[in-house]
Amino acid sequence: MQGIEVPDKHVPALRAQQMNSMSRITNVIILSNVLNIIAILGIFLNYGQIHFLVAWSVCGLIINIGAWFKYRHFLRIDPERRSNRRAIGDFTRVAICNGVLWGLAPIVVLGTADVQGQMVMGIITAGMMFAGGFLLSRIPVAAIYYIVPTGLGLATALMLQTGTKYAILSILMVYYLIVLLVAVAWTHRQFVEQFLRRAAIQDQSQLIGLLLRDFEESTSDTLWQTDADGVLQELPIVGEAADAAWSKSDTLRRGTLFAQVFHPSDARLALEAAIVARQPFRDQVVPVKSANGELRWWSVTGKPVIEQGRFTGYRGVATDVTQSKKIEDRIAHMAHYDGLTGLPNRITLQEQLEAQLRDLPAAPACRALMMMDLDSFKWVNDTLGHPAGDELLRQVAARIRSQSVPGDVIARLGGDEFAMIVERDSPEALESFLDTFAARMSEFYDVWGSAANSSASIGVRLFDPAIQDSRTMFRQADLALYHAKHLGKAKWCMFEPELERRAQARLDIQDELQRAMERNELRIHFQPIVDAQTHETVACETLLRWEHPERGLVYPGEFIEHAEENGLITRMGEWVIRAALMEATRLPDHVRICVNISPLQVHSASLTSTIISAIAASKLDPGRLELEITETALMSNTDFTLRRLHQLRSLGVRIALDDFGAGFSSLSYLRSFPFDRIKIDRTFVSDIETRSDSQAITRSMVSLARSLGMQCTAEGVETTLQADFLRELGCEELQGYFFSRAQPLEQLGHIVPLRQRAEPVVVTQTAAEPELQSRAS
Repeated sequence: MQGIEVPDKHVPALRAQQMNSMSRITNVIILSNVLNIIAILGIFLNYGQIHFLVAWSVCGLIINIGAWFKYRHFLRIDPERRSNRRAIGDFTRVAICNGVLWGLAPIVVLGTADVQGQMVMGIITAGMMFAGGFLLSRIPVAAIYYIVPTGLGLATALMLQTGTKYAILSILMVYYLIVLLVAVAWTHRQFVEQFLRRAAIQDQSQLIGLLLRDFEESTSDTLWQTDADGVLQELPIVGEAADAAWSKSDTLRRGTLFAQVFHPSDARLALEAAIVARQPFRDQVVPVKSANGELRWWSVTGKPVIEQGRFTGYRGVATDVTQSKKIEDRIAHMAHYDGLTGLPNRITLQEQLEAQLRDLPAAPACRALMMMDLDSFKWVNDTLGHPAGDELLRQVAARIRSQSVPGDVIARLGGDEFAMIVERDSPEALESFLDTFAARMSEFYDVWGSAANSSASIGVRLFDPAIQDSRTMFRQADLALYHAKHLGKAKWCMFEPELERRAQARLDIQDELQRAMERNELRIHFQPIVDAQTHETVACETLLRWEHPERGLVYPGEFIEHAEENGLITRMGEWVIRAALMEATRLPDHVRICVNISPLQVHSASLTSTIISAIAASKLDPGRLELEITETALMSNTDFTLRRLHQLRSLGVRIALDDFGAGFSSLSYLRSFPFDRIKIDRTFVSDIETRSDSQAITRSMVSLARSLGMQCTAEGVETTLQADFLRELGCEELQGYFFSRAQPLEQLGHIVPLRQRAEPVVVTQTAAEPELQSRAS
């Protein structure tokens, strides 16, 4: 009986269905019981057991008549307030009482009756058992409580009779009882399964109804249908749309040709083609002109209707997607255009470039890709602020537009980089345009009352039938732009193959430099610095050389710039410091060792630790190491650089200002940091013999150094006259070819006495290193 699990939400409905089913046969059940009780009383009253029969009949009538009144009272209760569970319990109790009554009757009466009476009693009792079992099967508990006492009572009565035939009948009665129980269980199972199927169908119907109601209340979809000729046959049937104007729209009027509802466009042509071919279409977005002339967008879905093998028209749905279409268009615009200037972005430019590379102009017309970069944009951002920088970019975009002609493609690539694709009638016309364009871009801008000079450097790459790759065009135009910047501001430069060869050569040198570090191809040479009075060597400047396996000795001017570009300069500088200090152990104790420090090295986090470990490994007096820094290093992040110099100075290391006088603000740096030494730039020393202004400047520098308590060294001394002049001025030290070129230390033995080379020692930290570290901290 418990084989089917009924969800809790369906239990009350199942009980109500059980009571509804029983209500239709309750009168039949009660009437059958009453009539059969009366029949039993009338037939068996003459067989004896009068008192039992009377009492039995009275009890049966009371039970069934009382059940009938109880049933009538149940029907008078409001269906919403009925307790079906209680009613089922009442049915069960009545069934138990009737089952007990019909089980007692054959046990008492069958023994006193003749054969004919026994047959009548058996027929009536068996009939009541089977009829009651099927009638009460909607309430299986009641059916069981009714048929089990009745069947067992009849089987017991038969068993009490003498004779084999009664025993056989008793066994058959038990078998029939079991069959009847199985039948009741199967019937009840079928009833419950049918109920659950109906409940599931009802739930689905309710869900579909809710969805349809939501669709009708909230959707802006319109149903449409046409005949075989494409003429609309129905107006929209969704009456309760979210947009009242939509539901009242007469756009899809009956009798109108469906395709003509839409505004002429490529999308309408595609829709007409699908209809002519009788093909289904889905989410076809087409423009529609509303009654007030506003252009809206509909998404149309339709499929052909085939009835009995014959095409009868189209049926589908139309949805107003104007808002989503505007959002999509806005997103597409943002993906292809710059938000600040409104110009196309790099993606759009690349698409245009690839398209135009496949369709080159006929000679003598000339087409070119221009890459341009603003020369002083950073100055505007730093001095006037980023909002002013944005305003400048907008003005630059407007100025570029003013210089363009229809057909030119302008784009902002990002930051202060712009690009153009231009086409002119001839190479001469293109060059004239480039000259005019560069001059116009060099004019001042008025940024909120402030004059801003932000000219443009321009790289130009002519279209070439041999080039079909946009990336190659961008790269080669970039090389031309890079060269234009080197030539100076406000210039344009045409790409030439030599520029690519130079770029490749730079890459090759950078790769070779990396391998040179790994193969230990770097060498250090030393140029003596002598006392101006005695010409005794007092210091040696360390100079880097590259011993190339094929090109021989390479000087720094050919590779230092590349080392700075790829970041190797820091590693190279650290190696020079260690190598120079290890070589300095062969020099006399009074000879200093001078090492140049690049701007990138000054900002390296490992510079201080490198110097500490190199001094500790060489066991050199820190005062013998002199670091030479150029004004270029000071100009980059001055505050940090000065803090770093003070940190190095605290180690006991000397600091010298190299190339003094070559910059425009050396005096301000002399006031910011107390250098131990300044080195007069060689450009002033070389002209001492021929130019009086160089003599005056040199004299002022020496006097300035003396007044500031700094020592002075002159570079580039090549003649006796220069040496004598500087000595007379009071310059303490001299350096130049007049005394010696830069050479390996072994070749300077005739100028300065050298110690024997010590065995190489690897020192991680010596007793001197903790002291140096404590000074630095």
